Amino acid sequence: MNNRNLFCRLRTQRRAWALSQRELAELLGGRSPTHIARIEAGKRIPSIEIALACQVLFGMPPETLFPNVYTEIEERMMQNIYRFREGLLQTTSPSAVRKQELLENARKRALIRLNTPGV
Repeated sequence: MNNRNLFCRLRTQRRAWALSQRELAELLGGRSPTHIARIEAGKRIPSIEIALACQVLFGMPPETLFPNVYTEIEERMMQNIYRFREGLLQTTSPSAVRKQELLENARKRALIRLNTPGV
């Protein structure tokens, strides 16, 4: 993941609330300040626990705090969805139709997000 730090808003939020890396690490359950520094610098992907804890603390969803990580995951998922959907196209069973609906809804959400200014 390249240039992840350009799109990590954790440092901005931490500083806006006058928190040191040590204080944020303590709030996040005793992580080390170095661990926080690596996340802020884009050298480490936040765990789901840290991402959700940051949401609780700052009131911002993970995709807002870590948008580049979210985008990379979304792109991989869209590739997986496309491949999975291709296998369902030949099937018309009720379960296949339901799965196609789920995949189409995910695709539409991704397209809306891509076409939303400021995202």
